Amino acid sequence: MTKPEGESLVLTPAQRAVVTSAWNDKLLVSAQAGAGKTTTLIHRIEHLMTVEGIEASEILIWTFSRAAAQVMRTRAGRNAVAGRRARTQTLDSWASSLLLEAGNRPEYLSSHGFDRRIELATAAIENGVVEETERGAPAHVIIDEVQDLVGPRREMVESFLDRFPDMGFTVVGDSAQSIYGFQVSDPQARADEAGLFFRWLRASFGDELREVVLDDNFRARTVEARIALPYGERLQRLTDIPEAETEAASLLHVLRSRLTEVASFGKLDTPFAQDSLRDFAGTTAILCRDNAQVLLLSEKLGQLDVPHRIQRSPRSGAAPAWMAGLIAATGAATLSQERFEQLLPELEMSANVDIEETWRSLRTVAAGARNQLDPAVLRRAIAEGRLPDDLAAPLPHPILVSTVHRAKGLEFDRVLIAGFDATARWRTDEMDTTAEARLLYVAMTRARDDLYRVECPDTWTLRKGVHLSTPIQRWYVGGRERWKRVGVESLETDVCHEAPAGVRAPGNDPAAAQRYLRDCVRPGDTVVLRRLHDLPTSPAETPPYGIFHTDTPIGEVSETFRQDLWRLLKQSGGYQVKRWPYLITGLRIDCVETVVGSTAVTERHGLGDRGGWLAPRLCGLGRFDWTHAERVSEGQDNL
Repeated sequence: MTKPEGESLVLTPAQRAVVTSAWNDKLLVSAQAGAGKTTTLIHRIEHLMTVEGIEASEILIWTFSRAAAQVMRTRAGRNAVAGRRARTQTLDSWASSLLLEAGNRPEYLSSHGFDRRIELATAAIENGVVEETERGAPAHVIIDEVQDLVGPRREMVESFLDRFPDMGFTVVGDSAQSIYGFQVSDPQARADEAGLFFRWLRASFGDELREVVLDDNFRARTVEARIALPYGERLQRLTDIPEAETEAASLLHVLRSRLTEVASFGKLDTPFAQDSLRDFAGTTAILCRDNAQVLLLSEKLGQLDVPHRIQRSPRSGAAPAWMAGLIAATGAATLSQERFEQLLPELEMSANVDIEETWRSLRTVAAGARNQLDPAVLRRAIAEGRLPDDLAAPLPHPILVSTVHRAKGLEFDRVLIAGFDATARWRTDEMDTTAEARLLYVAMTRARDDLYRVECPDTWTLRKGVHLSTPIQRWYVGGRERWKRVGVESLETDVCHEAPAGVRAPGNDPAAAQRYLRDCVRPGDTVVLRRLHDLPTSPAETPPYGIFHTDTPIGEVSETFRQDLWRLLKQSGGYQVKRWPYLITGLRIDCVETVVGSTAVTERHGLGDRGGWLAPRLCGLGRFDWTHAERVSEGQDNL
């Protein structure tokens, strides 16, 4: 087996047993937090390719999030030679790709939710679609975080493993970190799901299944970082004991008590805390119990000018900005690797991008003849959301604000835990104590070195939009009166992608707007939404809002945002909204992404004939500014 570049390979006996197993072995690997799971899997891939002779195209790697896929790709590129070529996908991304290869149209798939697409992919597996694809059935599948397989995703994986009995697999999980059971809403069904996939594996494969336990810890390098590790084994046993609820409550109490022993980071509005965040040389994660806390902490950090990034949804990907330049840079039908590398200085890629790996990833979705890239096919892949997870993942940031769920599988030099106080407002008598204990355990085991508590803003004003009379899938800011509306969460779908910035506004220059987005707009920058006029397109949406960056227009909000805002502002069914906020402030740039659309629109406005352009993606909590709320309707300001 090839050693990692620049370092010697030292594996524990348990890790070596996993790494060196034959390609057709069926392995269930139990790996506690920090047990070197990712390192083991990387070298497992390396062994499969260099010793077992399995091609990269014959290995399928499933993860639960784009962030985890990015970690796997980055670590493989740094530590293993052959493993760089293996393809890593999220379960949802793989399912969508399979359905597209089966002939389903993108607009048909986009009309279904994620769970429904998983169900359709399960049916496709059972109907033999995998065997008919270009790659065909894999020789070996690697699945990470299998403790989180519940509902439709568990059923899809079970169908896949059942379909190919001669295929080898390496599945890795830790029931102590099973924190995605919230996807199953019914409490009894959620309890039934606990450990169900593990039991199915053992029942289905019997003596064929080899079980290996990784119980050494390589992540935590300090006493405080190891404070929760002793409780992992007790959490793992919860699915197998009759008194699980009582034991879970005991564990939750113990973990909360241990958390109180952790040093306090202090209030974020103190100069010491702010300097500690800005000047820290390593990576920092502020981990919260829910997204309401994430939004308020991010808002606070923004007000204090502390750079950071909000962790995206595991299912959310964005085509990087340099792809717009790549699409526009050539009118040729195909693009060679040599020409691609010549264009790199113009594309302004991040300095840490692996060029060889990027080229290989591009060709997985847009391959032309003779090692060429087909820009037209790449354009369709962007439009259909089919980019490989490693290309669509966000760039790393030294300070990350995230829910514990979204930080699953990640690790950081320093972790600040917020929002797990036993007296917090979110606590109810119906709380799932097992899920809560596991959630806190995961949060307390993400740190390599430093673990702190940090004060969390009171979230009593934030409400879930799903409880409105006309539900929306986002948080909003309310008040003591039920009718009060103060602000709203921004989602990745809130920017209009139908046309480039400036196209719809007379006198604006779309080409100048594209240059401004490329040269002046950066992640973390603040933006303001300003009402453009007082004429909504339909009676069930607000008028359009422009997106302004230092008073420069860089886009408009989407129809989805206008409809959600209308649903939020109306007070009861049949009530017509007659007053809208003039400004929405406090939102930030998540990234500048490449989008594609009408080639006629881009050609007409001097942006080339390839149909690609740049658009901002927003994040954070927007606050309504009702000052001059009637200004546009009175004709005083018509932008």
